[in-house]
Amino acid sequence: MATIQQILEDIDSLPPEMQEEALDFVRFLKSKLPKSKSKPKENTPNGTKLAQLMEEASDKNLFSHIKDPAAWQREVRQDRPLPGRED
Repeated sequence: MATIQQILEDIDSLPPEMQEEALDFVRFLKSKLPKSKSKPKENTPNGTKLAQLMEEASDKNLFSHIKDPAAWQREVRQDRPLPGRED
């Protein structure tokens, strides 16, 4: 596989109009990359990430206002009419 130095040397040896063409080709290749590939992804597994978020929530006492968790859960899970879909 070519190193960056080799690529630069090869491009430098080309006439200016061909250097411009090489630059256009590199830009074309970059445009074909999927958007998700352009940013480096975090390699943390979802389970680990979720565990970290749950620990942060626990440290911040986010759910301290809930006195009866079972009652709160029943209320949250209740079916409610959707806006604009009342019968």
